[in-house]
Amino acid sequence: MDSLQVRLLVTYFFVIAVTLGLASLSLLLQLGEYRDSISYGNLEDMGRLVNSQASLQIQLSADSALPGDQPSGSTGDDSGKKLLADLNNYFNNSDSGRLSRETTVAVIDASGRVLPGFATSSTSLDGSVVRDLAVQPPGDALNDPRRCRLDRPDGPDILCVSTTLGADALAALEGTNASAIIVARPAASLGEIVGDLFPRLVFSGLIGVAAALVLGFALSQSVAAPLRNIARAARSVSRGNYRQRVPATGPREVRDLAANFNRMTEEVQRSQQTLRDFLANISHELKTPLTSIRGFSEAMLDGTIDDQVGIERSAKIISDESNRVLRLVQELLDLSRIESGQVSMQQDEIDLNELFGHVGEVFALRSEESGVSLDASIQGQAHIRGDFDRLEQVMNNLLDNAFRHTPEGGTVRVACRDLQPGTLQVTVADTGPGIPLNDLPHLFERFYRGDNQNGARQGYGLGLAISREIVRAHGGEIWATSEPGRGTTFVFTLPTGGRATPPRQRG
Repeated sequence: MDSLQVRLLVTYFFVIAVTLGLASLSLLLQLGEYRDSISYGNLEDMGRLVNSQASLQIQLSADSALPGDQPSGSTGDDSGKKLLADLNNYFNNSDSGRLSRETTVAVIDASGRVLPGFATSSTSLDGSVVRDLAVQPPGDALNDPRRCRLDRPDGPDILCVSTTLGADALAALEGTNASAIIVARPAASLGEIVGDLFPRLVFSGLIGVAAALVLGFALSQSVAAPLRNIARAARSVSRGNYRQRVPATGPREVRDLAANFNRMTEEVQRSQQTLRDFLANISHELKTPLTSIRGFSEAMLDGTIDDQVGIERSAKIISDESNRVLRLVQELLDLSRIESGQVSMQQDEIDLNELFGHVGEVFALRSEESGVSLDASIQGQAHIRGDFDRLEQVMNNLLDNAFRHTPEGGTVRVACRDLQPGTLQVTVADTGPGIPLNDLPHLFERFYRGDNQNGARQGYGLGLAISREIVRAHGGEIWATSEPGRGTTFVFTLPTGGRATPPRQRG
């Protein structure tokens, strides 16, 4: 029972068994009506046959009775009674096999009473009365059987059908009050009905169960097979095969599971690749300054550099490279803490005029020295809730990149406007050479560094990654657009109401 497919089959079989059981119970509850319907159907067929035989026998008996054979003083009543007696003998003849032991034939008058002395039953039917005869609708033909019940004074009611005698038979029986002939028998027992239906029900049930099991196996296979594929793929991923993918087949829920599994493995594969790239990049970034520190320190220790000027120069290089390593480690720690949600953004009232004015002062000297003008404009709402220092860090990173890639005589523009109710949009645009289209998707990745206008790479590739996490921690998004030869524009959005939740975790 550990297999999902076996459980589905057992469950399916159980549902089928319960359904068949309920259907059988419902059938048993309705067998009463079915039993009467079957019994009446048999009686109607027998009634037509008995009526034909009775009419024929009466006609034969009447034709064989010659006028000279009748005793003197006999009347039509006596002749009719003799015909009834002959008819009674005809149906009671045990050798004829015309009627079963349970079937009774009797003649009734117009009021439904059985005529005395006429019955094919071993039990006297004198005093018996046919009920429901008057309320039965007439048949399409004169001799069509009509359903009724026979009340017996010394026994339970039995089912019967009545058939009106033909005109010739009624004429021959004139004076006897005969009106119709009835065929009666007890309703079939429940055992007889069940015995009649049981083989058919069992045969139909077996066919249904066999078909259901085949369909159930196919259904369970359609669910279990894709799940087995996913399980095998998951084991492969656990062993380090992150390229494993599974086909999205089966029911909708299983297809969704397969699609989510494929997306998960893609994310895991991407994360593993990012981790390998990160280790390679951090190793490369640390190797250069550490090599310089080691080289100059060993040179001073072994006396290779022994003059004062050389020692001061080596000490300055060691200090600069040490600060470079410290900045790199600090930026990595800062990025990691922001991504993991360990840094909560302050939710203070911020006037963007003040923020833009502050960063303008910071870059005023650089603007003057580089010959690049700095313009700032604010339209619409100028107040938000957020962390002033962190947003200043974002602006500093974006402006530093803009000044670095804008040639002398160019312009760096900072603007802010209402994007929609409750959201501001801030842009930092330059007039530099632009960024190649194939580099745009990677701008915010760790350690990604684009070439400057001279083809050299600058920075550690962490500033934009940190900026993205700070913006996301404030509930906004950041992206870049660029057109080679016409400059680059960095855009980020901020909700005016702030955001108190931690930043989104990296997947």
